[in-house]
Amino acid sequence: MWFQSRYSRDSGTMGFLSFRNEEKGSYFVGSLCSMLDKRGTDYDILTLMTMVNHRVAIYFESKSKKEMYHDKKQIPCIHSTLTRRLKFNIKTK
Repeated sequence: MWFQSRYSRDSGTMGFLSFRNEEKGSYFVGSLCSMLDKRGTDYDILTLMTMVNHRVAIYFESKSKKEMYHDKKQIPCIHSTLTRRLKFNIKTK
């Protein structure tokens, strides 16, 4: 039987907001880039994304002048049908 492996990410859960810092940008994208730079070749993609989820959920909260958007949390969402580990290798010249 043939399975199609897919992987996608959403910066937040459906029906909820995704936040960004006006100077530094999206919490999710910043955390993703940082994790890929620091640990991108050490772990498989699902482990890396779980680390990104942890970082976004624990270390960031929204700051807004509007009370309904102030001090809110965000959790990215993983969608995967991968049937094998996906791991990046170190780029060789």
